[in-house]
Amino acid sequence: MLRAGPLVLAALASLAVPPAARALPAFARRFNLACGACHIAVPRLNAFGEEFHMNGFKPPGTMWAPLPGSWLERVKDGMAVWTRGEFYERSDFARGPSPRGSLAVPEHASIYVAGALTPSTSVFMELENTVHETDINKRGDFVNSDTGGIQKGFLMIDLPMLLGLHGGHAGHAGMHHDMGDMDGGMATMGEGLVGHGPMMMIGRVDPSTNFSYAVDRQIFHDVPADTSERGFLLRLGLQPYAFGAKFFGIFKRGDHTLLATEPTLYHAEAAPGVDIHGRLFASHLLYQVGFGSDAAPEFTDRFHTFTPYTMLRWDFGDEDGLNGSVSALGNYGRDAYRVFYLAPAPLPPIPLLRIVPEHRPPPPPGRGTIAAQRDLDVWREMLGANLRRGPWDLYGAYSHDQVFDVPDRLAGRFVRRAQGLTAEVDYRLTHGLLPSIRYDWMKAGGFKSDVVFEPGPRQSQVLHLQMRWYLFEGDDLARVPIPALLALSLRDSVNLTPGGSHPFGAWRNGVFLGFDLAF
Repeated sequence: MLRAGPLVLAALASLAVPPAARALPAFARRFNLACGACHIAVPRLNAFGEEFHMNGFKPPGTMWAPLPGSWLERVKDGMAVWTRGEFYERSDFARGPSPRGSLAVPEHASIYVAGALTPSTSVFMELENTVHETDINKRGDFVNSDTGGIQKGFLMIDLPMLLGLHGGHAGHAGMHHDMGDMDGGMATMGEGLVGHGPMMMIGRVDPSTNFSYAVDRQIFHDVPADTSERGFLLRLGLQPYAFGAKFFGIFKRGDHTLLATEPTLYHAEAAPGVDIHGRLFASHLLYQVGFGSDAAPEFTDRFHTFTPYTMLRWDFGDEDGLNGSVSALGNYGRDAYRVFYLAPAPLPPIPLLRIVPEHRPPPPPGRGTIAAQRDLDVWREMLGANLRRGPWDLYGAYSHDQVFDVPDRLAGRFVRRAQGLTAEVDYRLTHGLLPSIRYDWMKAGGFKSDVVFEPGPRQSQVLHLQMRWYLFEGDDLARVPIPALLALSLRDSVNLTPGGSHPFGAWRNGVFLGFDLAF
């Protein structure tokens, strides 16, 4: 059941709020930019913001960045704090527990350090604490736990600048001119390869930041999975289905469960790896190649696997303000997932009194079984697109995943292919009001049934409606040390395929109140 009443009330109330200037903390302080220069709506980037990021956190078309006199000042000017999540939730389920609502601790709190360290090198680091991470304990129950550490941390190096191959240098005087000189959503370039790399990111990177639909810039917060007091999974995490693992009954290489909606591979929020991206001669075509070291890593995971990827993105735009991009991705994960199953117990060798060729009789009836495991390879192909004009921001992605090396013992019980689709529309109604709608569809693979997931629907469709209210966005952080962003959100997520006890269908809808606070 759609709960439109609260959304309407929020919309009417927010219309009375006067528009506010937009600003972001770290880069606003260093470059004296309003957040509207880089964001169509925080945290979504516009064309200029995408180029700002790809140019090593410097204005596109330039190689110059204001560098404070001391390293301490460089770190301080590049710091920001952001906390976000839901502080109230009310969920309805098809079968108990009957609707329940409660206050909750916001899921994420982060401290960022980002910006240019030298003309050729930039840094990005995110220290994050996350609550309500869902995992399986030793008894096989789903439990929630807290995690924390360095979520992202990488260096971005402008290779041509480091090697002295750029054709020209844009100084401070030219920076402000280039910032406003956009051609089709891309910065006008000078001679040589200015601002178009190739750029190399090395460390714990988030490669999907260059995709047409990035994982880490969601208007809708990711909502963690919901579990019962007895350790049963009631609802999978509410995350974009296109980025999810899409298979039931699989595990990470670290022997932790991997839920079907959890982002993996190229779309993992961060993983140790190397990424190279850039454009040649101000082309509209962005290339990206690289690899990660795990399908869905924890903060302290060891290197388990190898996930190389290739991505191409075509940017377009016109003089009327229409701009966007189309992306294509190919991503392979070697030994990325793991399955556990029961295999026949090996037979003991048969001692023979006479010297005859050794033989093995057929397995006797009632032969036992042992626990076995197998690592699986996975291939992901994906298309994504983004279209922006004025207050409109439309974006989506479709992915197709296939796993390999499934044990013969699981033939007929394990579905090897899966698909996911996510599409979203945001509209900046006023400076303070942003209504959004998102649709998720998944045709899942993996085990058809096992001890954890009962037989149920293999497909899921979810519709998300949200009203986001930007109460405050500071306009001059260089002189006024006040919060850069304070936003409230009211969200209704509706399950379009309810029914049964399977976590795809066991819930009906959830209403969430959330907030974002950055300074």
